[in-house]
Amino acid sequence: MKAFTLFMLVVLGSGCSTAPDQQPGGSIDSDRPVHPDGSGNGLENVDWQLRQYLGDSGEMLAILPETSVAARFSNGRVDGSTGCNRFFGTYTSGKDNRLALSPGIGSTQMACPPAIARQEQRYLALLPLMASWQRHDDTLWLLNRDREPVLEYVAAGPAVLPGSSWQASGINNGRGGVVSGKSTHLATATFTNETISGSAGCNSFTASYQAEDNRLRIGPAATTRKYCAEPEGIMQQEQEYLDALARVRTYSLKTGILELRDENGALQVSYRAQGD
Repeated sequence: MKAFTLFMLVVLGSGCSTAPDQQPGGSIDSDRPVHPDGSGNGLENVDWQLRQYLGDSGEMLAILPETSVAARFSNGRVDGSTGCNRFFGTYTSGKDNRLALSPGIGSTQMACPPAIARQEQRYLALLPLMASWQRHDDTLWLLNRDREPVLEYVAAGPAVLPGSSWQASGINNGRGGVVSGKSTHLATATFTNETISGSAGCNSFTASYQAEDNRLRIGPAATTRKYCAEPEGIMQQEQEYLDALARVRTYSLKTGILELRDENGALQVSYRAQGD
């Protein structure tokens, strides 16, 4: 599947729901408590997990259940996950919770399944429309110039390895490149307090691991011994995945995104959260 061009508006016509406490005209209740940025209960330095977004039909849509879409605002820079790719950009904020995102939002360009790609394109198209923000407890709304809610987030809890499950979005092929294809998502990983296990693509695997601070070392993997003829190339991808895990020495964990790297900092496996 070829990489597609981002920033196009695409209709996603499923999963409709209604934004909470929305007034008949579509704007957020002006009496809702609003926390000024920088108070500790504001916009910045929080991992925000997208819950709903404005569809092309004008109704709020729930995100696809198999995706994790997130954003983090800090010191004029915003980055996060689109559910498949990573995005990054800049923003300015001011009095009365004003917020403006730069129109030139960048992103990685891995191929995504069609439904996830449509959701991603819509999300990236909505971000530059933001004019202000409003927060109540652990819910954040980003609003357009008409004070209509366009994106609704919930604050995510601290991200930790044990108890997390992941779906690969990129695998180092051992030849200097991290690749993504239609079978990449078949490689998974679940962490308990002592082991990492999952599917290598065809076979199941399990291994012990040791993690301290951002250091991570994964022990030799035990696997089942099936042969899978389909999808094409899955056995090669499986071996590349297991080899990449063996090279891992550090990890970086954010809401919805896990990256495993070798001793030199080269990316070995990138994941998105599974089942969020």
